[in-house]
Order: sequence, then C-alpha cells, then structure tokens
Amino acid sequence: MEIRYGLAGPTDAANLAALSIEVWLHTYARDGIRQAFSDYVLREFTAERFVGHVADPRGAVLKCERGPYLLGYLLLDFDAACPTVPGLKGEIATLYVRSRHAREGIGTGLLAEAADLGRARGLERFWLAVNHENAPALRFYEAQGFSRHGSRDFELDGERHENFILVRGVG
Repeated sequence: MEIRYGLAGPTDAANLAALSIEVWLHTYARDGIRQAFSDYVLREFTAERFVGHVADPRGAVLKCERGPYLLGYLLLDFDAACPTVPGLKGEIATLYVRSRHAREGIGTGLLAEAADLGRARGLERFWLAVNHENAPALRFYEAQGFSRHGSRDFELDGERHENFILVRGVG
C-alpha cells in the first residue's frame, strides 16, 4: 500500500492520541512506566485535545497513513514564539512516527508537507524543542538541516529535562 500525507481531521483524533501515547512512552519511559508518566500522557494525549488541534486555525495537524493505518503525524503551531530566537514564530510542536516505521522516510515527508504549509503562511523558518538525550531525534533533525539555538527546560513531576531548541528554514 502507498503512503499518503494529508491534513488530519476530527475523525483522526483517537488514532492521533493513541499514537502519541505509544511514541511518548517508548521514547521517554526508558526505565518503565511510573505514575507521573501515566498521568502526563493520559492528560495530554486525548482525542478531545486532538479534535481541538485539528480545528485550530493557528495550526495544522499533518498525518501520514498507509491504507487505514496512521504511521505518524506532525503538529504545527504557526503562532508559537521561539523562546531563544526573538521574532521567530512557527513551531513544529510534535513530530511522532511509530518506532516500527522509523527510517521509512515518514518524518522527512511530514517535514516537506509542513514546509509547504509554512511557505503558504509566509513563514521563513520553523523551530522545535527536542530532549537533549534523544539521540535518534537529534541525528534526524541535524540531517534535515536543523541547527541548535539554545535550550529550555521541560518539567515533569518536579524534574527538569533540558530540551534543545532547533531551527531550520522552511525551504
């Protein structure tokens, strides 16, 4: 079956939430599941939240599917200001691809679709935040032309986790 890219809609919300929980836990719960992780993913990644994301005119949710199956998605926030680069707006808030579909070009394809939307909105650059310990993601973004522009902390359950801020031209 052929891979397809497109805008997500309200009927995709449950799949987007489920994929988010899967990818987040696989990436960050390396030592196992603990209460703070469960509370976070069940609060943040809900179908209701994704219904809101796909309806929000300040952003877009791009999806990648093969047949009826969701393989990955990219959440854009066109108005989000970069915390380390004054005047820069346009955040790639989330780029998640199922781990079993990594290295199939899905992330690259989602970034290309996002670039098209960004150019149409008049953006010149995108920014994103990635955990400083997420080596596979850092390698991927570096290969995609992103460069580091400082960092900010993500706090969960009283623990601070450094996230690198990466920036790239829309292309």
